[in-house]
Amino acid sequence: MSNDTTTSALAGVKATVPEALDLNTLAVIGVMDAHDGMAALLRSSNGQIARVSVGDEAFGVQITAIGDTQVLLTNRWGRTQSLALPSS
Repeated sequence: MSNDTTTSALAGVKATVPEALDLNTLAVIGVMDAHDGMAALLRSSNGQIARVSVGDEAFGVQITAIGDTQVLLTNRWGRTQSLALPSS
């Protein structure tokens, strides 16, 4: 029988993609189809995490749309940007 701690550690190593995120910029780290519609997890450049839905504001941007693999954001100057999930 395997040790649970060892199994958990190995699972974490296998599930981690090194350098998948640029930690110095805003990044989308997850997209989900929640009970109240699509939602996303965003990570700020200082490590804060926010769960957002369309119309929410977080980290100085408004969430315009959430798709299966990307999030559209609009900044305060009206510029739209697309953030994609990291590739595996």
